[in-house]
Amino acid sequence: MKSATKKKYNYIFIIESNNDLDMLAPIIWKFASDNSGNIFVINTSPGLLSANDRRIIFIRKNSSVKYIEISKDFKILDDISIYIYSKLKVGYFHRRYLNSLLRYSLKKFEKIPISKELSSVIFVSYFLDHNAVKSAIAWAEKYKFVKVFNNHGITPFVVDKKPDHDIEAPLFNICIFNKNSENNLTYFEDKNTEKIYSVPRFSKEWCDKLSEIYPKKITNINNKKFRATFMLSKWLERDDKEKILSAINIVSKIENIEVIIKPHTRGMVIDEEFPLNVLIADEEYHSRQIIQDSDVVIFTRSSIFLDAMLLNRAVLHLSYATKVDLASKDLNSCKIYNQQDLVSKLNDIRNYGPLYSSKDRENCINFYAGKDDGKMLDNVISKIKLITDRLSK
Repeated sequence: MKSATKKKYNYIFIIESNNDLDMLAPIIWKFASDNSGNIFVINTSPGLLSANDRRIIFIRKNSSVKYIEISKDFKILDDISIYIYSKLKVGYFHRRYLNSLLRYSLKKFEKIPISKELSSVIFVSYFLDHNAVKSAIAWAEKYKFVKVFNNHGITPFVVDKKPDHDIEAPLFNICIFNKNSENNLTYFEDKNTEKIYSVPRFSKEWCDKLSEIYPKKITNINNKKFRATFMLSKWLERDDKEKILSAINIVSKIENIEVIIKPHTRGMVIDEEFPLNVLIADEEYHSRQIIQDSDVVIFTRSSIFLDAMLLNRAVLHLSYATKVDLASKDLNSCKIYNQQDLVSKLNDIRNYGPLYSSKDRENCINFYAGKDDGKMLDNVISKIKLITDRLSK
């Protein structure tokens, strides 16, 4: 008896930033490894994401992956504005506001050499307020592609109510996110949308792959010293910048310690002066590399703490310096309420290791990423294929 032939597709992934590359990379890799069809990785921000990015290099090792760069219309204006605002040290202003004026022609997407004989599935990580998504979705709807939304991050903090913005979400066929993130997203109008509550980025399988992608050691780090890393979020009203900077200085005074600061990737500028044992990691270093070389990761609103927990690194939530509270109660032991508490718990970690228990770790990862028995990626890919096969009949 002949086995059923697997139906193949064009799988098209729209990449705009480090965040969505982090979230989509495990799905791209798994589809490519499974020989599921033609894989197209469309980099719509080649000025920000390089083809030399380690994740992109790793994904492109599979011959089924086609990597294509698409620039905005009037690219020279984009390049000039990036240069000007980087010099003025307000890069985030460029990315947040000027990007909304620079669009992508639909013709650029229609030139992507997908196989006309195969049905197509397109993955995006943002809504229609992003011009790359707007053009990609217009292309997808014109040719009746299956549309998949894979959230560009998770929401680690408590969400009291739906956001009051009026960002328009396309009618997606499939949505991939965790339940807490769903509370922070705009409403999905189509009741037929299939929802997959998993975060492949935080699967054990992909965590192991990242260890292959990124070398462990960062140069200029003293291996004999205790290393505390501050993973910064954007300076917004929810975080107290002065308290965070003060915390960095207090920690730097602890004996035999080295402090690493990882700025937020979206145009964040750190121009404060710090002691000699405080290092600022530039965008050359991926967060994964830094976490692997850290003894403890200190954060406020970033989901980066999950990467640390997957590697069994200690984490501390700088609760007194932010207005947000973690949605999971399994990290209550890791909350910091004042500077004295910060120093005390750092000493505890130095002497005894992470403050969370193995059960806390398991519960926290399951809460944010979904249960993972080593098959999370397989399960997500299988669900996407089942839904896609049904919709493509």
